[in-house]
Amino acid sequence: MPYGIKGKTKKWEEGTKTGQEMDSRIKSCVDNLMADKDFHPQAGEDKKTAAIRVCKKSISRSKEFKKQLS
Repeated sequence: MPYGIKGKTKKWEEGTKTGQEMDSRIKSCVDNLMADKDFHPQAGEDKKTAAIRVCKKSISRSKEFKKQLS
């Protein structure tokens, strides 16, 4: 399930090794945050949307993926 990586298409996410790996890491991160009872979204945001936002931002900023996304 592609999470929508900024500047990349769904086809890129599903069809490249980097896209699939990023999506897998985002999914794992979201699952972990959803299970974390101490994770609370910002006001007006549901927990899953907040988890996706946080995970996408942190993973896309990682040094490992920053080079591959350029």
